[in-house]
Amino acid sequence: MKYLVLALMLVGPAWAQNSLVLPAFRDAVKIYVENHDLSRTLVLKPKTRALIEIFEKKKITPEMLEPYLAVLEAKTEFALPLDDKYDSWIKNRKADTSAVPELALHAFGFDVVEESDDFFNDDIYCYFFVTDGVIPTGKVTSIYKGLDEGETFFFNEVDRAIYPLLGVPAKAPDNHLIIDYGIIESDGDDIKDLQKLSSIIIDIAISVYSQIDPEHAQVIVNLRKEVKALADLLLSLNNDDRLANGSFGYTTDELSEILREHSYVEFKKVHKKESRFDDWEYHLRFRLLRK
Repeated sequence: MKYLVLALMLVGPAWAQNSLVLPAFRDAVKIYVENHDLSRTLVLKPKTRALIEIFEKKKITPEMLEPYLAVLEAKTEFALPLDDKYDSWIKNRKADTSAVPELALHAFGFDVVEESDDFFNDDIYCYFFVTDGVIPTGKVTSIYKGLDEGETFFFNEVDRAIYPLLGVPAKAPDNHLIIDYGIIESDGDDIKDLQKLSSIIIDIAISVYSQIDPEHAQVIVNLRKEVKALADLLLSLNNDDRLANGSFGYTTDELSEILREHSYVEFKKVHKKESRFDDWEYHLRFRLLRK
């Protein structure tokens, strides 16, 4: 028995850090690309069938997924990245006794301090994954086109609402609020395809995890990392597109302190690149509001 326990101790942590989403995504992409006409009639695993239904519902074509097939099939393992400090928040949640106010987070403005192309203006969209407690939600903005150096644009009413999502004016976070975001810029015609692919990331991760035994709570805490790993795979393949991403978060104690004497606070995240062939600088501006 002691050897069995030792084996579980050795295998358990490694298993817990292996992606459950990426192998399921690989299987679904393979069927969808290679047997698209037969995908509705084939007998498939429930996870595979669920992901193919997402592709069809969101109008993801086989041609959009085909470039990922070789990359996915070449992978021999699908290890998740190591925990960052925000993953440790999720895995070590404490009883939340703070009097955090109901609040909202908006992404209200975007500054193109320096555009990436001197000849063509930038086309940009952003994605946001928000973890309130354990389960992430997500959204993808519209594409903002023809942006020139020195210009600022303001997100429309639908796009700006990050937490909670549109339709709920304010909400009290559960233990913490973690934001993972990305900025996508493309000079090519594929930006609409990338936008569509961004929009299915949360759906795919939730679909796979919804079929996991609810008693495996230690696996559910990896859901945020699964979302980030899938986003990295889908959005980093095309080297012609610029991807800037980042994360930030607040515990409920920090949120209570920040909004104690202010009805709102503003802050920005700066992303820039300086190289011989590609210079750009973007500022993404946020507003945290107390109800």
